[in-house]
Amino acid sequence: MIRLAMATALVVLTVSAAMMWSGNYDSSPDPKARFQVDAVRLESDRSYVWLELHLKKSGTENHDLLKPVRLVTADNIEHEPADTVFAGNPEKGFTDIWFKFWLEKEDLRGVLNLKINDGTLKIKSSEPIPSLSNNKDTIFNSSDWEKSWLGF
Repeated sequence: MIRLAMATALVVLTVSAAMMWSGNYDSSPDPKARFQVDAVRLESDRSYVWLELHLKKSGTENHDLLKPVRLVTADNIEHEPADTVFAGNPEKGFTDIWFKFWLEKEDLRGVLNLKINDGTLKIKSSEPIPSLSNNKDTIFNSSDWEKSWLGF
């Protein structure tokens, strides 16, 4: 019985991960951004949320570390990343970047965009705040959060 439950959980997680990583977040990202959104993860933390963006390099130009990165809400409020993780190296360029933002749940109302390098990436295009349950991550593989979530 336990083996069956573990095997089922493994299959569900594998399929969910495959869907998440094979999804195309935005089919035509801004080339000036130099990166494209791979996936977005939300983690509820009481009345706040952690919003983590996974970006993959989409062109030949490297990320400009001297230019600020900002998440812009529908109210035109800009948020700085609370944490940034890079994959790759500075000499050859970063292949992946993870930006993590600490937000109030109300910040998730309406559209969200990321200003990076000289471009803008669409993070969320739908209006409502997603329903989040405590102790669960929600992963989005499209900017339309109403239609593309994977709850874990």
